[in-house]
Amino acid sequence: MAPFNEDAPLLDAKASGAERAFIGVPVSSGGRSNHSRIASVARAVLVAAIACTCVAAGANHVLHRISFEPHANGIKSFLGWAPDGLDVPLNPPEVTLLAACHLVPERVPAFRTAINSWIKAAHDENGLKRSFDKVILVDWSSEADLWGETAKAWGGAGIPTPLSFYKVYGTNGEPLKWQLAKAVNFGLSKVTTDTVLKVDCDTYVERGLLELNPLQNHAGDRKIFRYGDYRSAKDENEIHINGCIMARMDTLRAVNMYDERLQQYGWDDSNLYDRLRDSGAQDLNITRRNAAGHTYITHVWHPHSEMSQDARVGASCVNRCAVNRLERYNPWKNQQRAEYNEIAEAPPNIPSSITFHSYRGGSLPSVLDILGKETADLLATYCKNSQYAAAKCYGWSDWSDGWDFKEEPDTDKDVRWATEKLKAM
Repeated sequence: MAPFNEDAPLLDAKASGAERAFIGVPVSSGGRSNHSRIASVARAVLVAAIACTCVAAGANHVLHRISFEPHANGIKSFLGWAPDGLDVPLNPPEVTLLAACHLVPERVPAFRTAINSWIKAAHDENGLKRSFDKVILVDWSSEADLWGETAKAWGGAGIPTPLSFYKVYGTNGEPLKWQLAKAVNFGLSKVTTDTVLKVDCDTYVERGLLELNPLQNHAGDRKIFRYGDYRSAKDENEIHINGCIMARMDTLRAVNMYDERLQQYGWDDSNLYDRLRDSGAQDLNITRRNAAGHTYITHVWHPHSEMSQDARVGASCVNRCAVNRLERYNPWKNQQRAEYNEIAEAPPNIPSSITFHSYRGGSLPSVLDILGKETADLLATYCKNSQYAAAKCYGWSDWSDGWDFKEEPDTDKDVRWATEKLKAM
């Protein structure tokens, strides 16, 4: 009998000889029992079956992922020779790229770089599939000549991908202040495809984005959205992709899209992402990198506005606290969005690949208008200390819960006063 190995795993005292033999613990009989021989054979068969199953599953996965048609990446992509993406059917099959902007002169160079990248990404080439099929561009009362830049770039490119250009002004033709939620929602209302890729006018997009970022998870669930998660950004530039999102239109409509009551800087994107998660949608990153470490969407650098980082933190805090308060009593899901009327106005010599539309409207009260001036002023004071403002009103809390001013020991007296006044409301 082989000597007993004290380091071998032990079974319960009631285990049979076959069970003991299966994990390598010798049985106590003087010779090798039939149970032991049977167990050894069973173990060998089981191991072989598991190995065959793994090989078969892997081969099946590869065959489903790789196309051996001419000009496809095919097996080269699988082996890493063409690391830009596997040749798979696009999921989703049809996408609209949507961008809304209030273009100012100093950001024209960034827009030119962005739209030229869209032109290249609008069709298949070199084994990489297009990133979208249609384009919607919303001109929200731009100071610079957004139409002229668009007509020159898109009209002269000779590509078949259609671009719909929407110029939007106020009810009486007055220029509108930049309000991201309203501008993007206006564009979303014009989308006719199943899926939208919302970017900014300084977003660089390349072919292969959809192949690397399918709108479906491993379980086959299609109720997901991909966005630029600043927490996983690889560099400072990638942080600015936080406002980009790709989702199915029915997923966005289920939460009434962006909350148009958020009309000053901050929290409009994060608010949408929170409501999407609460609706049961899974969030995934849109800045995934391929085998070569390359991402297909990034931000074009440009001079930033004069708004300081402290001011940005404070403005986001005000918006977050205000909209969380309203969401308790008047959820955005049940509210009406701003309305617009189309007017007969168009420039001459519109390129054949572009359709031009003019609209007026967009009137809707903001969160601060709804809460009133007293509350708005108190919130501005409540959020003025950026060191603490970034931690306030998270998790759908407002000023009435989730924060104790005693945690802010070094703050000014007026912040304490504003906190107490707000909590008493």
